[in-house]
Amino acid sequence: MRIAFIGTGGIARNHAQGLAKRSDVTFVGACDVDLARSTAFAQEYGGEAYTDPAEMLDRTKPDAAWVCLPPFAHGEAELSLLDRRIPFLVEKPISNDLATARKILDGVERTGILTSVGYMTRYRRGVQRVRELLQGDPPILAHGAWIGGAPGVYWWRVKALSGGQIVEQTTHTFDLARYLMGEPVDVFARGVTGRVTDMADYDVEDASTVAVTFQSGAVANLMSSCASRAGGGVHMTVVAMHHYATFTGWDNAVVIRKSTLEEERIQGESNIFEVEDAAFIAAVSSDQPDSILSSYADGCRSLAFCLAANRSLETGEVVSIASL
Repeated sequence: MRIAFIGTGGIARNHAQGLAKRSDVTFVGACDVDLARSTAFAQEYGGEAYTDPAEMLDRTKPDAAWVCLPPFAHGEAELSLLDRRIPFLVEKPISNDLATARKILDGVERTGILTSVGYMTRYRRGVQRVRELLQGDPPILAHGAWIGGAPGVYWWRVKALSGGQIVEQTTHTFDLARYLMGEPVDVFARGVTGRVTDMADYDVEDASTVAVTFQSGAVANLMSSCASRAGGGVHMTVVAMHHYATFTGWDNAVVIRKSTLEEERIQGESNIFEVEDAAFIAAVSSDQPDSILSSYADGCRSLAFCLAANRSLETGEVVSIASL
């Protein structure tokens, strides 16, 4: 399989390191607005370096592509891939703008092209195990958080570019809540600002808390903070009548406690990007989407969930997700 990358920053390398181990893929192109960066990527993994996605796709003719762009930069790359009927995996969030994402979704549905969105947590054994248990024991409550400091890239701390922490980072927790709890109906959010004063151009919330109601009647509270200089970490707990599951850490290790007083522990995978990429490659190879756990349509629903929380932060009102 001939593969290409659009965007060659840190998240692209997380994918490329695992893909480079495979004997069934060949890197043919690397595209980035920074030619020095795409050149360095191509020199390490193979292929030719470009700054224009359309030119790269026309010259290298990949069988599949990975789109690893900042939230504000989505649109042109995906539409170029759709025009050429090239399957693609796009990293989360799929955009910071719902209109852009829906335009791409229209193209995905019109062409039938295979897509995958980088919510890699869905592929974890522990997540699948809890999801299985909840099929027979519906969840009642969830609470989760993503707490730490702000990443170093400039665009992350500018809300117009990143969408803020909820859209760019805690989106993993929001998506996991959707995956385990079902579709959300509405959100009510409150935020904290003004605590971080030593970062240039910083205008994202220092912290937020979002109350969620799901179609099933279950509820959740999802928290974020990028102002903690003492860390905090990632966690989520899901409560049902007969099960209590707690996910912790980047690898989402899970402890499942049962009403029978039994306990089940599942360590998270360290190579989850490889697991996710293998599922996408299998889908492209077979032209069957069964192995993909997050389609582009799924990515749109998680984006709408996060953007509804942002709107509630702005308005101070309960926001219906269907209103977006």
